[in-house]
Amino acid sequence: MKTTLKSLIIIAIFLFSNPELLLATKMPADTALLILKNVNVLDINKGRYRKGRNVAISQSKILSIDYGRKNWKNAKVVDLSGKYLIPGLIDGHVHVTAQTKNNIENTYSHLNYYLQHGVTSVRDASGDGASLLEAQRAINSGKRQGASVYFAAVMAGDWFYNRGINLHKEPYEPWRQLVTEKTNLDSAMKEAKACGATGVKLYHSFDKVLLPKVVAAAKQHGLKTWGHVMMYPANPMDVASSRMEVLSHVFMLENLLTDTLFFKRKTPLSYKDSVINTLDIKPFSDIMKANNSILDATLCVSEERDPWIFTLLKKIYKEGVAINAGTDQIVDLKSAHPRLLDELNSFVDKCGFSTIDALRSATVVSARVIGQEKNIGTIENGKMADLLVLNGDPLNDIKELSAIHMVIKSGKIVDIK
Repeated sequence: MKTTLKSLIIIAIFLFSNPELLLATKMPADTALLILKNVNVLDINKGRYRKGRNVAISQSKILSIDYGRKNWKNAKVVDLSGKYLIPGLIDGHVHVTAQTKNNIENTYSHLNYYLQHGVTSVRDASGDGASLLEAQRAINSGKRQGASVYFAAVMAGDWFYNRGINLHKEPYEPWRQLVTEKTNLDSAMKEAKACGATGVKLYHSFDKVLLPKVVAAAKQHGLKTWGHVMMYPANPMDVASSRMEVLSHVFMLENLLTDTLFFKRKTPLSYKDSVINTLDIKPFSDIMKANNSILDATLCVSEERDPWIFTLLKKIYKEGVAINAGTDQIVDLKSAHPRLLDELNSFVDKCGFSTIDALRSATVVSARVIGQEKNIGTIENGKMADLLVLNGDPLNDIKELSAIHMVIKSGKIVDIK
């Protein structure tokens, strides 16, 4: 009896240490695997490649990144010798729907555009929640092709909604809510959760007293907490101290400054750069790091108007703050590549990022932004097979992200047009 039990334990250990054999015991003999043969696999955490690996994919997930030579009989084998396999990219700040009267087919076109260019997931930071939920379900079920979408329920204070110019009239939607000190936060978060939102985006008109209460309430309901780095009146230090998880827009950090000349349009860029160079960003950065918060830089949205943001982000990067790659852009379907690639190029060329840190900002960090770090963002056994195959090495040149050989979404090769 003891011998039999010991044998069973040895067999179990052997199977779990060899996942391809374990899978073979569960799958019908005619079930095909997808094997990516002899590919260089990027370990995004270690910043180096595992060269010449055979990656096995089954049932939408990565079975093994070092698959043995057995059990290839029924597999679809794709020879990727000389190619580079990285996690699918994530744009952590997009807008794929109109705020109201959204055309759902436009949304699908935008999400498919992202996927065609290697962006396998996106976070929509403010849009039509009903359309976004519809798109999310259709894509997740395989009925439509596109990047997976995670979206926000936007919340803002009274001044933002009711300042006399009829920007936002009632009734509000579950994904666009007015929140004040009189709001039942428990009910507000339940509504946000019920509409399918992954998180709340705290937009404007919060003070330093109410803001942390809203953040805490969202977390209690399992919602991610996102928002602007300046809340009017809550300033960047207040927002960072609220323990919000993701703070958007590096350009809003100008509100840390007291130099009134800096804010005048005609002030020379050289002067603004000198002010930024002397700004002590350490107190803000220290709070961000202590709270494990992420800065959603969004260089694309203000780089022409505020070129000093490159200098500022370089300082923040040197402080070791986690930085997300988000563009805050609407898709241009005629563009040769998504703006995310421009954002990453700027990280490297203008802000001093290493190429691996730039890649991390659009993979493992962005996965944290949407609360999916256990499922995507790295290439590991058991994770979702959202992958990008490149002709060249992006660690050598970040611009190789545009040289796409293949995109894989949920374990299936995408038909790139």
